[in-house]
Amino acid sequence: MLSLGWWVTLRREAARRRQVEEELREALARSREMLEKGQFISVMVDREATITFCNDFFLKIVGWRRAEVLGANWFDRFIPQDQGTVRRLFTAFCSTGEFPTHLQNDIVTRDGGRRFISWNNTVQRDRSGAVTGILAIGEDITDRIRAENVLASHQEQLEKLAAELSLAEERERRRLAADLHDRIGQSLAFASIKTRALREFVTGDGGRHLADLTGLMEQVIQDVRTLIFRISPPLLYEVGLEAALEWLAESIQQEHGFAVTFSDDGGVKPLADDMKVALYQVAREALINAAKHARPGRVAVETGCRGNRIVITIRDDGIGFDPASVAVNAATHSGFGLFNIRQRMETLGGEVEIDSRPGRGTTVTVTAPLAG
Repeated sequence: MLSLGWWVTLRREAARRRQVEEELREALARSREMLEKGQFISVMVDREATITFCNDFFLKIVGWRRAEVLGANWFDRFIPQDQGTVRRLFTAFCSTGEFPTHLQNDIVTRDGGRRFISWNNTVQRDRSGAVTGILAIGEDITDRIRAENVLASHQEQLEKLAAELSLAEERERRRLAADLHDRIGQSLAFASIKTRALREFVTGDGGRHLADLTGLMEQVIQDVRTLIFRISPPLLYEVGLEAALEWLAESIQQEHGFAVTFSDDGGVKPLADDMKVALYQVAREALINAAKHARPGRVAVETGCRGNRIVITIRDDGIGFDPASVAVNAATHSGFGLFNIRQRMETLGGEVEIDSRPGRGTTVTVTAPLAG
């Protein structure tokens, strides 16, 4: 009875093993069929880098016939000589049995062209666990990478054009400000002098009207000067960035009613004109944002040097905000043009950092390279 029971057990075990092996063969067959029909590259190599399997899509990519590929050395046939990293990884794999799961490299086609492939690799082992080779499933990302490179190139060109446009706009603003100063400003100043000279010849009601006219002329002159500074502050070019920022701080304080202080470390800060303009615009945008949105009691503007870079800090004690949420909506949030200026600063080699939290105020830190 024991012999019969043992024999029945062996038969069942053999049948179960045959069933498992059959299921395994069917699964392998289905996997191979999927590899053959899929739009992914599939290649198998053994420990000597001999190609033991490839699917039709791979053959379509490289332009070789199957008989020319199977049995060939993977590196001799398809890997360019300059892809040394892949070769070193495979050499290490032969010793350690380990290979990167994800890898990207070029392969050479029959006509000498190159395709850039993104691989997912699986180390193959036999029943005893010994390493037998590598199964690699790849995606041809050549066209995508080329498109991304073209897009990046176009984006770089657009950024350069935007910077050039901004500089051209600033030159035009500077020219307009100069015209206002040289023509209208001087004419108004001359008219004011002439009006004052008439006082000794006008009496009675005429004198009062003349005084009103003189006051009006002075107000117009002041308004024109303010307009000139808003268009393009002459101090920025004639004296320097620090003087322009100090005037800006005073102007914002007078216009909006909260305290704005300015301080400078006194160091020499050589800057090209386009950098001066960009830094001034960032500071102006930060102060205008504070006035419109932060409801501050006090704003501090500080300038200094850190190595070969200028550092400008605009710090307010206002209501603060969440920078991440504002950055997401920067395209439609007209009140935060500061985020759009950041791109121009980066084009010029500068950086804009915004630190803010609701209820904790806002600090804008701008750094940029000094000239020379």
